[in-house]
Amino acid sequence: MTQRILIPLDGSRSARRALEHACLMQRAEGGVLHLLHIVEPPVATDHLGATTGSTPVDYTPEKGHEHGEALLKETWAAVGDPSAEVHFHVEDNPPGRPDRTIVEMAQALEVDAIVMGSRGLSDMKGLVVGSVSHKVSHVAHCTVITLHVRDTGPDEVLGPS
Repeated sequence: MTQRILIPLDGSRSARRALEHACLMQRAEGGVLHLLHIVEPPVATDHLGATTGSTPVDYTPEKGHEHGEALLKETWAAVGDPSAEVHFHVEDNPPGRPDRTIVEMAQALEVDAIVMGSRGLSDMKGLVVGSVSHKVSHVAHCTVITLHVRDTGPDEVLGPS
C-alpha cells in the first residue's frame, strides 16, 4: 500500500526521530515522504526589537526560506534513504499557528499520515497553551503519529546555523 506521509521538521531531536520513524514506514509500505519546515521569523535581540517583537534588521523572508530548505536537506541527508521519493516544502507561518499550517498542508497534499515530534511541554503548560502536536492530532483528517524524545537536557536544535 503506497502512503503519502507528511513530516514537519523544526530541527529538534523529536522531529528528527519522527523522520526516522516515517522512513521506516516508507520502507515497509512504500510511499512518498513530504518534509515540511514552517518558517518562523526570529525575534530581534536588541532591546527595542525584543520589546516590540520585531525581526532582526537583516532578516528577510528569503533568508527564512533558504534556512528552512537547508535544514530539510541536511536532515534528509543524515537520516533519509537516497532511493526514497521525497519532496521538500517550506511554508510561512501565520503568527503562532504552525498547527494550522501543518493541517492545511496535509489536506492539500492528501496525505495518509502525519508523523511529527513532540517537544514534551509540561503537563500544566500543555493544558494552558496546548502543544502543536496535540492540536494537529485533534483536527487532522488523517492518522497522526507523535514521537516524543525524553532526556534531561534542553531540546537542542539541529541543522544549519
